[in-house]
Formats: sequence, C-alpha cells, structure tokens
Amino acid sequence: MELVRKPILRVPLVLALTGLVCRCLTYLIGFVWGRIQIAQGPNPATGAYELSTGYMSEIMAVIAFLLFWTAGWKFVRDLSRRQIFLSATIMVVWMGGLLAWEQLSQATGAYSMWVYRLYATTEAMRWATQILTRVFDEVSVPVVLPYIFTPYLYLLFGRRKTDS
Repeated sequence: MELVRKPILRVPLVLALTGLVCRCLTYLIGFVWGRIQIAQGPNPATGAYELSTGYMSEIMAVIAFLLFWTAGWKFVRDLSRRQIFLSATIMVVWMGGLLAWEQLSQATGAYSMWVYRLYATTEAMRWATQILTRVFDEVSVPVVLPYIFTPYLYLLFGRRKTDS
C-alpha cells in the first residue's frame, strides 16, 4: 500500500490498473456482444452466422475515456503539477518503449504476444487512439504517436503550487 502513495508512481499505477480494468471489460463486452449475435441466429439468406464487432470499439472508447478521467480525478488531483509531470513521464516512456518493441517485432515478421499482453497497461488511453484514427481516417504510427502523451492530460488536475 505504501507503493501507491509514492507520487512518482501514482500515474503509472493508476493508468496500468485502469487499463487492466478496461481490458477485462473489453473481453466481457465482446463475449456478451458475440452471444447476442449468435442468439439472433444465422442469416436466413446464407444460413451462416455473421459476427461483427459493430460499435464495440466506440463503446469501449467511451468507457475508457470515462474511466481515465474518473481515475485521474480520484487518485491524481492531490499531486502538484510537477509531481504529475514526472509521474506521467514514466508512463510516456513505458508507452514509447512498447510502441518501439511492437514495431521491431513486426519488422522481424513475428508479432510478440508479450507486447499485446503489456499493452493492457495502456488500455485506459485507447479513447485517444480512437479519436485520432477517426479524425485522420487511417491507422499508422504518425497518427497514433500523439496518444503516447495522453498521461500529460492529468496535469489539468494538478495543484498549482509546487512542493519544495
């Protein structure tokens, strides 16, 4: 419990735990969404079941947005802006490292499942990626790269005075 109280680790821990909650909700909502589509029965014209993600990515982006801001309001607002900046920088470096690892593993021809598993710690920021891909209508590293700086949005919650 003492680890959570350290200001330098607050943003990474809050975002990682919120991301894990988002990942679990994604699995749960995906399972329910699939069960609903299976319950509707096969397509009468083809006789095959048609499963789609539908609006699931948008629903999860809204949930992630709400969880991101709620977690920030609840756990980060008592920190100074300097503390939030330093703490958020740890998460930005972590996200940059994951993105670099993902790009390197794709360049070698095999996507690392560890990257996928560790990306669960960044799921709370998926709403930023969703907005960027909708605005620019493509998924590429230059479009998605600004989402790495999403933890700095917690600076809005910080206290103006600094700790000496």
